[in-house]
Amino acid sequence: MQTRYLIIAALITIVGLTWAGTAAAGPIQNRIKNQHCRINDGIASGALTYREARHLRRHQRKIRKMRHHFLADGRLSHRERRILNQRLNRNSDRIYVLKHNRRYYW
Repeated sequence: MQTRYLIIAALITIVGLTWAGTAAAGPIQNRIKNQHCRINDGIASGALTYREARHLRRHQRKIRKMRHHFLADGRLSHRERRILNQRLNRNSDRIYVLKHNRRYYW
Protein backbone atom coordinates (compact mmCIF):
# COMPACT_ATOMS: atom_id res chain seq x y z
CA MET A 1 0.00 0.00 0.00
CA GLN A 2 2.78 2.45 0.89
CA THR A 3 4.64 1.52 -2.27
CA ARG A 4 1.68 2.67 -4.33
CA TYR A 5 1.69 6.08 -2.58
CA LEU A 6 5.42 6.45 -3.11
CA ILE A 7 5.04 5.71 -6.82
CA ILE A 8 2.19 8.21 -7.14
CA ALA A 9 4.18 10.87 -5.26
CA ALA A 10 7.21 10.25 -7.47
CA LEU A 11 5.12 10.55 -10.64
CA ILE A 12 3.56 13.81 -9.44
CA THR A 13 7.01 15.19 -8.67
CA ILE A 14 8.38 14.21 -12.08
CA VAL A 15 5.39 15.69 -13.91
CA GLY A 16 5.65 18.88 -11.85
CA LEU A 17 9.34 19.33 -12.59
CA THR A 18 8.86 18.64 -16.28
CA TRP A 19 5.97 21.07 -16.52
CA ALA A 20 7.89 23.81 -14.68
CA GLY A 21 10.78 23.56 -17.15
CA THR A 22 8.65 23.70 -20.26
CA ALA A 23 6.32 26.37 -18.90
CA ALA A 24 9.11 28.91 -19.26
CA ALA A 25 9.21 28.21 -22.99
CA GLY A 26 5.72 29.72 -23.42
CA PRO A 27 6.56 33.40 -22.83
CA ILE A 28 9.55 33.12 -25.14
CA GLN A 29 7.39 31.61 -27.87
CA ASN A 30 4.90 34.45 -27.37
CA ARG A 31 7.69 37.03 -27.76
CA ILE A 32 8.87 35.35 -30.97
CA LYS A 33 5.33 35.46 -32.38
CA ASN A 34 4.90 39.08 -31.30
CA GLN A 35 8.11 40.12 -33.03
CA HIS A 36 7.07 38.23 -36.15
CA CYS A 37 3.81 40.24 -36.17
CA ARG A 38 5.75 43.49 -35.69
CA ILE A 39 7.90 42.67 -38.72
CA ASN A 40 4.83 41.86 -40.83
CA ASP A 41 3.14 45.09 -39.71
CA GLY A 42 6.25 47.04 -40.70
CA ILE A 43 6.17 45.48 -44.15
CA ALA A 44 2.45 46.16 -44.56
CA SER A 45 2.80 49.79 -43.52
CA GLY A 46 5.88 50.33 -45.67
CA ALA A 47 8.05 51.19 -42.65
CA LEU A 48 10.36 48.26 -43.44
CA THR A 49 12.08 47.72 -46.75
CA TYR A 50 12.53 44.27 -48.24
CA ARG A 51 16.17 44.08 -47.13
CA GLU A 52 15.39 45.25 -43.61
CA ALA A 53 12.64 42.65 -43.25
CA ARG A 54 14.91 39.92 -44.62
CA HIS A 55 17.59 40.91 -42.12
CA LEU A 56 15.12 40.82 -39.20
CA ARG A 57 13.64 37.49 -40.30
CA ARG A 58 17.11 35.98 -40.42
CA HIS A 59 17.62 36.93 -36.78
CA GLN A 60 14.19 35.52 -35.91
CA ARG A 61 15.07 32.25 -37.58
CA LYS A 62 18.32 31.99 -35.59
CA ILE A 63 16.44 32.59 -32.33
CA ARG A 64 13.82 29.94 -33.19
CA LYS A 65 16.55 27.42 -34.03
CA MET A 66 18.35 28.22 -30.80
CA ARG A 67 15.13 27.77 -28.80
CA HIS A 68 14.48 24.46 -30.55
CA HIS A 69 18.02 23.33 -29.76
CA PHE A 70 17.71 24.37 -26.10
CA LEU A 71 14.40 22.53 -25.75
CA ALA A 72 15.86 19.26 -27.06
CA ASP A 73 16.06 17.93 -23.50
CA GLY A 74 12.49 19.10 -22.80
CA ARG A 75 13.24 22.11 -20.61
CA LEU A 76 14.94 25.49 -20.52
CA SER A 77 17.59 26.18 -17.91
CA HIS A 78 17.96 29.64 -16.39
CA ARG A 79 21.04 30.24 -18.53
CA GLU A 80 19.25 29.21 -21.74
CA ARG A 81 16.25 31.37 -20.88
CA ARG A 82 18.54 34.35 -20.18
CA ILE A 83 20.35 33.88 -23.52
CA LEU A 84 17.07 33.70 -25.45
CA ASN A 85 15.69 36.78 -23.70
CA GLN A 86 18.86 38.74 -24.45
CA ARG A 87 18.64 37.79 -28.12
CA LEU A 88 14.94 38.69 -28.21
CA ASN A 89 15.65 42.04 -26.54
CA ARG A 90 18.33 42.82 -29.11
CA ASN A 91 16.05 41.83 -31.97
CA SER A 92 13.21 43.93 -30.55
CA ASP A 93 15.53 46.94 -30.52
CA ARG A 94 16.51 46.21 -34.13
CA ILE A 95 12.87 46.07 -35.18
CA TYR A 96 12.17 49.42 -33.53
CA VAL A 97 15.20 51.13 -35.06
CA LEU A 98 14.54 49.82 -38.56
CA LYS A 99 10.85 50.69 -38.42
CA HIS A 100 11.65 54.26 -37.40
CA ASN A 101 14.62 55.08 -39.64
CA ARG A 102 12.53 57.04 -42.17
CA ARG A 103 13.18 54.61 -45.00
CA TYR A 104 9.97 53.57 -46.60
CA TYR A 105 8.98 51.00 -49.12
CA TRP A 106 6.29 52.35 -51.39
